[in-house]
Amino acid sequence: MTSTEPPMLSIRAGHTMLLDEDLLQRTHYLSVEAGLVRVAISNPDQEALQAQLVTLGFLQAGDHLPLDLLRNSRLHLQALTSTRLVGDTSALPQEGSNSLHDWTLDLLLLRHLGEAEQRIQALLQLLVERLGRRSGEWYELPVRLTHAELAELSGHTRVTVTRQLSRLREQGLIEPNGGPERSLRIAPELVEA
Repeated sequence: MTSTEPPMLSIRAGHTMLLDEDLLQRTHYLSVEAGLVRVAISNPDQEALQAQLVTLGFLQAGDHLPLDLLRNSRLHLQALTSTRLVGDTSALPQEGSNSLHDWTLDLLLLRHLGEAEQRIQALLQLLVERLGRRSGEWYELPVRLTHAELAELSGHTRVTVTRQLSRLREQGLIEPNGGPERSLRIAPELVEA
């Protein structure tokens, strides 16, 4: 690869790539060409494979990943589906796409909601808005998140998330989709509230 060619990264589903600062020398941000990727950071003072990851957001085709975070943090890209990213030198992301900064701000705002029920509902609304798709009478999330991952995103304990999700399931507002993707189905009443 010559220095004038933008970097291209491919990550197989289920694998995680650790980005380094050398990438900043070649591009300022990456564009997701295909796939769905979880973006997380870890403390650079900890061993990379042992570090506790903090999810910053999820990006899909058309979304952008600013690399300025690499100056102070270690950036992990976990491919939830096979993902391809390419270095982008254009000044601004396309209208309608999301940036990692959008996710980070929305998750920060979500953590400032007072009650657990509000946070969990707001998190599900955000996930559906950014990643979900309408399937008949339900919205479906194309990614399977554990209760521990939902707890990390919402700033609650896993026990609190499990209790809130059980309550929503009892109310008929969510249900697991037992298909091969094992996605979560969410009622429009919850998303559009």
